Amino acid sequence: MKEGSLPAGALHNIGDIADGKVPGRINNEQIFCFSIGGMPVEDVAWATEVYENAKEKGIGTELNLWEAPALA
Repeated sequence: MKEGSLPAGALHNIGDIADGKVPGRINNEQIFCFSIGGMPVEDVAWATEVYENAKEKGIGTELNLWEAPALA
């Protein structure tokens, strides 16, 4: 977009697509590219907060992902 090869009007917020405010792909020839910003450490921090909140409220489903943690 900054180089001028992609018009700004071709970019849409993923939330607007999910809400039906703008269309997503309308044919199989179109390319869908999703880019997220931020840092993975922010995702881990947010997920930890969600996990602790679920434990506190007794909600969710516990998943056994491995027999023993690799770094235990």
